[in-house]
Amino acid sequence: MPKLLPLDSIQEVLQWYETNVCNRDLRDPRGLRVRFQVEHFVHLIKLTNKYGKEPKNRRAAIEDIRSGKIQFVEDRYNAQRASELPWAIELVTEPHCICPNWQAMGSGDENYVKNFGTEDYPQWRVLVCKVIGQTRHCSTIFPREIHARQLDLRLWP
Repeated sequence: MPKLLPLDSIQEVLQWYETNVCNRDLRDPRGLRVRFQVEHFVHLIKLTNKYGKEPKNRRAAIEDIRSGKIQFVEDRYNAQRASELPWAIELVTEPHCICPNWQAMGSGDENYVKNFGTEDYPQWRVLVCKVIGQTRHCSTIFPREIHARQLDLRLWP
C-alpha cells in the first residue's frame, strides 16, 4: 500500500500533487497516458467553502491556495481523500482492472479499480477518467465498495 500524504499544509499537498501526479507522464497498463489537471485538486480533496459548496472557479481557488488565502480547515475538505492522493499513481499504473464507467450519472468513460486493502478487508478505490483520443483525463477518485458483478465487464485485463 502506498504511503499516505502528510496533511501539514494545503500548499504542500498541492505542490506534491502538481509535482508527482500532474507533471508526470503516467501510463496505464495499456500504454495510454492518464493526465491530471491542477484544477481537479479542488474536487479530488472535496474542498468546500464556508457554505459547504465546492468553489465554482477552481482556478481561482488554486491561486488562493498558493497565496495562502485558503488553508486546511476541518470539515471543509476530505482528509482521507487528500492523504490518499499518492494512491492515484498506483491506480493508474497498477490497477486491478479497468472497466467501463458503471455510474449512470457519472461524467467519465472508464473506471480504474484497485484494492489497497486485503481480500478480507478490502479498501477499493476508483479513478474515473474521461476518454479523449488516446489520452485519459482523470475526473475524480473515491473509495467504493465493489461488487463482483461491477468488475465482470472489463476493458483490461
